Amino acid sequence: MKKSKHQIKEINCEEAVSRFNDFIDMYLKGKAKDELQHHVNSCRHCFERIEFEKLLKSKVASLTAVNAVEKKSAKSSIENILSKILGT
Repeated sequence: MKKSKHQIKEINCEEAVSRFNDFIDMYLKGKAKDELQHHVNSCRHCFERIEFEKLLKSKVASLTAVNAVEKKSAKSSIENILSKILGT
């Protein structure tokens, strides 16, 4: 029987949760990533939690993008009003 390249160490939920952000941001690589994926695939609680974290991060990112557009639009509107008032 052949051994795999590296054994996947079992990690607990606390260790898995501590790796979530790095995994979601795609910074987690190699053995650490494999260990997390193995844990999440076998732990329903962590699977649900990481899916929630991904969704939350996505929603926050989209709100940040919307706020940037709104700020730019608001600045443009204020500049237009000021130029009309000042006649420039």
